[in-house]
Amino acid sequence: MRDFRDAKAMARTLREALAAKGVTISNSEGLELAAKMLGARDWNTLAAAIDASRRREAAWTRLEGVFARNEPVTGSIVSRVRGGFTVDLGDAAAFLPGSQVDVRPVRDVLGTLFGREQRFAILRMDRPAGAIVVSRRAILAQSA
Repeated sequence: MRDFRDAKAMARTLREALAAKGVTISNSEGLELAAKMLGARDWNTLAAAIDASRRREAAWTRLEGVFARNEPVTGSIVSRVRGGFTVDLGDAAAFLPGSQVDVRPVRDVLGTLFGREQRFAILRMDRPAGAIVVSRRAILAQSA
């Protein structure tokens, strides 16, 4: 499913097929049935999933361009995970290894850097795996 138009076209086709057999359903019922056929709980859930997928694809395309040009990207540390931190890059999440936080060890990363906009260098991107690895250390080393 690429976008809303595809889902709505599917619902329209379903309504027309049912009308040919003498069963009349409303537009909203057609949308709900199409959503259930696609594995979503309801139309609102499907619409949100389609929108999130579109935004995620746009973010990955933007970040691939930034990675190809070797430019820094802005993001903020949002949580701690095993071995490092999760960085929000705007509709895409990245992994920040603990060794790439700073040039020197930082005692209280969550207290000093958590939630603040930072610049990061993208070290690696793997779109099929959905993995982005970033480094704050590389940016700090360049400016020093």
